[in-house]
Amino acid sequence: MRPSWLVACASLVFATGIVLDAQWIKLTTPGLPRTPDGKPNLTAPAPRTADGKPDLSGLWKNDGGDRLYNNVTADMSVSDVAPSAQALFTKRSLEFGKDSMETQCLPLGPAYLTTRYRDMRIVQTPALIVIAFDDGMHRTIWMDGRSLEKDPNPTWMGYSVGRWDGDVLVVESNGYTDRSWLDFGGHPHTEDLRITERYTRRNVGRIEVQVTMADPKLYSKPIVFMMPIKLLPDTEMLEGFCENHHKSRERMTTTKAATFVQVPASTLSRYAGTYDTVEDDGTKHFATVTLDGSDLWLDYDGKGKELLMALSATRFSWSGSIVEFAPLNGGGVNVEIHYVEGTERGARRK
Repeated sequence: MRPSWLVACASLVFATGIVLDAQWIKLTTPGLPRTPDGKPNLTAPAPRTADGKPDLSGLWKNDGGDRLYNNVTADMSVSDVAPSAQALFTKRSLEFGKDSMETQCLPLGPAYLTTRYRDMRIVQTPALIVIAFDDGMHRTIWMDGRSLEKDPNPTWMGYSVGRWDGDVLVVESNGYTDRSWLDFGGHPHTEDLRITERYTRRNVGRIEVQVTMADPKLYSKPIVFMMPIKLLPDTEMLEGFCENHHKSRERMTTTKAATFVQVPASTLSRYAGTYDTVEDDGTKHFATVTLDGSDLWLDYDGKGKELLMALSATRFSWSGSIVEFAPLNGGGVNVEIHYVEGTERGARRK
């Protein structure tokens, strides 16, 4: 249970993103290798097309968690981000994402590469590859040898060309409008953004995608990460759409934005340690809190560090979910993580 939505706006965003029931929600996917009990054999060798290339076709979903979707620069130093971009990221995060692509019912653009809230269907042909998302948007990756335009007309989804490097599909993209964000937290980009993806199908059930985002006007080095995606077997894609965004955004813009405050490192250091937490339904997790200079970081279930933004001396925004520490007599500390769906609670290990 780790939503990326900000607590103040999550119910609004979820209310606008409506998913409808569909036929074929439970349907055996033809052609999949299976184990003796009839289940999909997801570790079987990757299928290949008639020309011998790995076949990427299928229904897929990002399987990398929320960390990079919350903050695509999570593995970078703040010094790698231009001050103007860092300031805009902080402002957008504290405004509860009111101008995000989700809230405005706009295409996610580059953020489709990190979100795990969009299923996608890959359709592969020799001349082009199409990636269709469950919200109705799509990407066309041209495989016919054409080159990217040097001065493209900016669009939400950009322009993509692909080629094979052995068994690896290499996709290069440019032409993204600077109205889109790189992540839900709000990292900006310019129209000089260029993205390279390398798709490696490891087996039937898994593709690894190495992503490189280069925008030297705002980032001193490329943003590089690995995004695993997993096959969704024996099911079909549900249609999703967004509506009433104007009503949701009106409510959000009347809500006062949170304010980032400076908390002394001596206070922050009191919260460092590993916490064992339990969701309302009994699901157990662990969270490790560390202090780096004047910044407090949270590593949830060992998935990697994410910045905690101080709203008060004890209350922090974790990409919108609220983390609240309660120091106890004797040196112990309790923590509560507040989501839209409920609260996760626990104590620091002794």
